[in-house]
Amino acid sequence: MRPSRLNAARTADLWTACHRRPAQSSIPRAALLARRGLRIYATPSSSAPAVGEVEADPDLSQQQPDARFEVLGAPFSLLSVSLSASQNLYTRRGTLVSVSGKAENTVSTLSVLSPFTRGVLGVPFLYQRITSTSPITALIATKSPATSFATVHLDGRVDWILAQRSALLAWTGHGLTVRPSINPKLSIAHWGNSYISGRGLIGLVGKGQIYQISLKAGEEYVVHPSHVVAYSKTQQPPVPYRFMSSTFRFQIPSLSPVLPNTRFFNELRKSQGWKVAADLLFKLRTWARRSIWGDRLFLHFQGPTTVLLQSRGSRIFDSLSNREINEIADVPAGTVQEVLDKPAETPSVKSEPPPPATAVKFATVGQDKVEIKDRGA
Repeated sequence: MRPSRLNAARTADLWTACHRRPAQSSIPRAALLARRGLRIYATPSSSAPAVGEVEADPDLSQQQPDARFEVLGAPFSLLSVSLSASQNLYTRRGTLVSVSGKAENTVSTLSVLSPFTRGVLGVPFLYQRITSTSPITALIATKSPATSFATVHLDGRVDWILAQRSALLAWTGHGLTVRPSINPKLSIAHWGNSYISGRGLIGLVGKGQIYQISLKAGEEYVVHPSHVVAYSKTQQPPVPYRFMSSTFRFQIPSLSPVLPNTRFFNELRKSQGWKVAADLLFKLRTWARRSIWGDRLFLHFQGPTTVLLQSRGSRIFDSLSNREINEIADVPAGTVQEVLDKPAETPSVKSEPPPPATAVKFATVGQDKVEIKDRGA
């Protein structure tokens, strides 16, 4: 075969291979279109907007932001904060590594933020407020070697709730509000957490790598509370959830029905020793539920929402209190879903009873005889 014919044959084969249709998949097209996997990806390393976004106002796009958070390292181990003049930065005490810029213009002040409320909830309340009259760049790190950072940009439209007590590392923003949330009811999302609203930037820290999960409307996600770092606040907060299980439930029997109802045992129940023994048994039951059956406690999220997860879960004691653990364990599995699915009962309108009929009667008294007649008779 001549070289020209050989080249022509190769060109024809290459042209045929490029335009060859792929093999048809055995999976129906409707099934492929109906499926959608959850988007789980690592958090971005910078708080700057993504490349390719269209700005609504070109003049606003030319303005420099007041602050910028950028995560450095692989895995992320340092948080770089670029501040403009007169911008306040709050960072946890002992986490500041270095400052780049004019150090003589920088002022660091120890701030105590709601010590009584945060101290009771176990949330850190000692922070450093750093400000400067000239632009500076600060580096922030933690003492733990197995942590990573993530940044969240709040624009004022969506509020965030931090599920871990020590998740908040630093924040900046004149309109940003950070406050602890307290709710004595059974609500895991609002016990020992931090509620963040307004506009600004926050730097979060988690154990291991931090991943972001985006849920659309109608999607559901169940996750262990020790892995939840933060989530966006929506109209449907996460609710406690337990999977159906047929395992043996550890219960401490009550001795009250067994003991006879006598004065001796009644006085014994009122004694201090009986109360101490009951308290020890209560702590034993809580420890067993937390350590042995703690993996049965989960959080049920419903979209649309955004959840930040950490790859290394913390202790369940850091996420749930003794009261919440016992209340969740006492509730049968599936009760919460039944309550949510139960239609709301409309109050029935009760009509007022008709007024009693009035009648006038006459009594005629005679000799050894009393006769009673109606008025109309």
